[in-house]
Amino acid sequence: MQRAGRLVPLASGFPQDQDALQIDTDARILGATIETGQRVTYPLLSTRYGYLVPTRGRIVVNDQQVGEGDGIAIADETRIAITAIQTAEFILVDAA
Repeated sequence: MQRAGRLVPLASGFPQDQDALQIDTDARILGATIETGQRVTYPLLSTRYGYLVPTRGRIVVNDQQVGEGDGIAIADETRIAITAIQTAEFILVDAA
């Protein structure tokens, strides 16, 4: 599935994510590739947690700079905004 410029579910415990690998847990693993200056957002319920790791490039996540191989835990946020400082690929986990 094409993930250029958008978040795509790669593995998911949610039945609506039919193209993703189905996993038996209350979580979703998403991936994206974004170009320099491009921004993607993801809604996050206040009862859920996020974990994001760039596998390539540098990004800003809700005003926090994150580099390749760094991880960022996300809690008490209702939206995750990700902007590429340089072309980047990343994985985002949405979990209970």
